[in-house]
Amino acid sequence: MSAKKHQRQSFLDWLDERAGIKPFMNEMLYHRVPRIVNPLDFLGLATLFVFINQVVTGMFLAMFYEASSQTAYQSIQYIMTKVPLGWVVRDLHYWGANAMVVLVAAHMLRGFYVGAYKKPREITWITGVVLLFITILFAFTGYLLPWDQQSYWATMVGTWMPFYAPFVGIYIAYLARGGTYISGLTLTRFYSIHMLVLPALLLIFLGIHFAMVLKNQMLVVEEAEKKPKGTKGLVTFYPYTVFQMTMLIVVVAMTLLILALSSHAPLLAPADPLNKAHYNPVPLWFFFSIYQLLKYIPAVLDPLGIIGLPTVAVIVLLALPFFDKNPRHEPRHRPWAMSIAGVTVAAVVALTYIGAMNQGISQPGGGGGASQVATIAKPSFSADIEPIFQAHCAVCHSGSNASAGLDLTSYASIQKLGIAKAPYQQSILWQKLTGKMQPQMPLGGPYLPKTTIQTIANWITEGAPNN
Repeated sequence: MSAKKHQRQSFLDWLDERAGIKPFMNEMLYHRVPRIVNPLDFLGLATLFVFINQVVTGMFLAMFYEASSQTAYQSIQYIMTKVPLGWVVRDLHYWGANAMVVLVAAHMLRGFYVGAYKKPREITWITGVVLLFITILFAFTGYLLPWDQQSYWATMVGTWMPFYAPFVGIYIAYLARGGTYISGLTLTRFYSIHMLVLPALLLIFLGIHFAMVLKNQMLVVEEAEKKPKGTKGLVTFYPYTVFQMTMLIVVVAMTLLILALSSHAPLLAPADPLNKAHYNPVPLWFFFSIYQLLKYIPAVLDPLGIIGLPTVAVIVLLALPFFDKNPRHEPRHRPWAMSIAGVTVAAVVALTYIGAMNQGISQPGGGGGASQVATIAKPSFSADIEPIFQAHCAVCHSGSNASAGLDLTSYASIQKLGIAKAPYQQSILWQKLTGKMQPQMPLGGPYLPKTTIQTIANWITEGAPNN
C-alpha cells in the first residue's frame, strides 16, 4: 500500500471511529441499481447543482451590488463592465435562475410520471412542491434587483396579481411592495427576502426532502432492491451510476456556460416609475400562461384565472398523495391521473408559448383581446363606468390612502375632484387615460383600450351623470 493511500485509509478509519460513517457510506455507495438509469431520474441532482451555482454566483454578485433605487442599476453596470468576468457571473446567475424553475418543474413531473408521490414518499412529494414555489419566489424577487425598465414593470405586473384575491389581496400586495407603488423600499425588501428569507426556507425544506429521499430511496432503487441477487442488469451505485450522474452535471454546467457566453442577461434603461418612454409591461415568463389565459375569458372571470386556478393547482399538488389511492406506480395503470396531468401540462406549455410570442399582458374584456370591447354610446355610471374604475383605478386610488389623494371609488369623490367635466377632451380623466397628460394611467399599464376610453368620453359628454 502506498504512503498516500495509507494516509487516506488512516483518515477514513479515524473519521469512522468518531462519526460511524462506514455503514452509511457503504449503504449509499454500494446499493444495487439498474446498469442504465433514465437521466430524468437525476433531475433532482441537476437542480441541486444549479442551486450551488446560484449560491456561488450570488455571493460574488452581492460583493458589488447595492440594494438602493439610486445605486442598484449603476452597480449592475459596474459588475458587467468593470469587474473582471463580472458579466459572465451575472449571466450564469441569470440563466441559473431560469434553469432552476425549469428543472424543479421537470423533476416534479418526472416524480408524478413514475408515481413517486405515493406511500411512503408523501413527505418527499410535499416538500418538493414547497421547493418549487420557493424557487419561483427566488426568481421573482431576484428579477427586480437590476432595477431596469424590464424588471421594474415585470414586478409591477407580478405584484398586481394579489389584488384580485378577496379580502386579503390588497394587504398582500401592499406588504410585497411596501406601499402603493414599486419603490426603493420594494427593492430592499425583495433583496432581503432573496438573500436571507428564501435561502433559509430552501435549506430547511431541502434538508427534509433529501433526508426523506435517503430514508425511502428513489423508486428506481427500491424496485432494483426487490430483484433477487445476481439479477442481470443490476450494478452497484458506485462507480456506475456515479459516472452517469457526473456526466449529467457536466452537460448542465456546459449548457449554462454556453448560454452565459452566447446570450447575455438583459439590462434595459434604468427603471422609470413614470414610464415616460411608454415601456410595455411584460410579466415574467412563468406567468405568461396566466396572462395569456385572461385574453380568452371574460374580464369578470379575471380573479378566477389569476388567483383561483393557481390556488386550486397548489391544493391539488399538495393533496395528491392523499387522494390518489391507486397503489400502482406504472403510468399505464393510472390512466385518469396521466390524462388529466397531460392535458394540464399541454395547456400550460401552449399558453406559455403563445404568451411568449405575444410578449404582452391581457387587456380588459377577454374574448380574444381588447379590440373586441364594444363602445357604449350612452353608458350608465353604475353599470358601465364604475366597474372600469374598480377594475383599473381602485388598486391605487381608493380610500383615505389613495395615491395623490385621488379617490376614484365612488361617484361623489370623482365629482369632488372635478376631473370628469365636459368637454371630454379637456377633462383631466380623459387626458390621463389617453396619455395626453403624463404619466398615462393606469400607471405602467395595461392601458385601457380605445373603445373603453371612448365609453368614458361619452359618459363625460352626457354630463357625467350618476345614472
